[in-house]
Amino acid sequence: MTEQSNSYQPDNKTLFWNRVQLLAVCVVFIAPIVGAFVYKPTKFNNYGDLYTPARELAPLFLKPITSDELPFSSNEMNDFSDYKMQDLWAFLVVAKGGCNKECERSILNSRQLRAMQGKHLERLRGVLIYSEMTDQAALDLALKYQPIQVFKANSVELETWAEQLVPEGVSTQEREDRFYVVDSKGLLMISYPSTAQPKLINKDLKRLLKARR
Repeated sequence: MTEQSNSYQPDNKTLFWNRVQLLAVCVVFIAPIVGAFVYKPTKFNNYGDLYTPARELAPLFLKPITSDELPFSSNEMNDFSDYKMQDLWAFLVVAKGGCNKECERSILNSRQLRAMQGKHLERLRGVLIYSEMTDQAALDLALKYQPIQVFKANSVELETWAEQLVPEGVSTQEREDRFYVVDSKGLLMISYPSTAQPKLINKDLKRLLKARR
């Protein structure tokens, strides 16, 4: 008499679903790994208003406002384009009239951002260009928010020059009281309203600095 085997032999339907489950598990674990190698992002979401393409800024004659109490000398700067000659980035604030609360907030933001950059600190300068304030009022701002470089420009020339700073797609109200990031090649890269949060701006800035290294 032949001894009958006690081992379980699954039917074809059970085998099929076991294989489906095994394949599903493999897909769940392998797909993210494959995706990481295959997918290469072509653009990033920016917190600020990115200028695409970046804008080369026109020359602007500047009168430096200097003091022995300020950490940076501005005597060698007679034109905004001089920044690219020194391989410096600029956090730019423009005050065509007086420097109101929003203007001062932009200056403060630029100072905080510069302090966040660690080893890139010396590549960055805070810059205020004004036209209608008194020189003493401008110097007081520089001392209050140092380190920052302060320059006076002709009011008519500054009004015309500032038109190139306007980002596309923003409302008339949002065009005012902004600050701008200009790279070491003199290219306008990105701008932010005075209400922007420095921690969020910093994510954009680190990416820009790395790309423009």
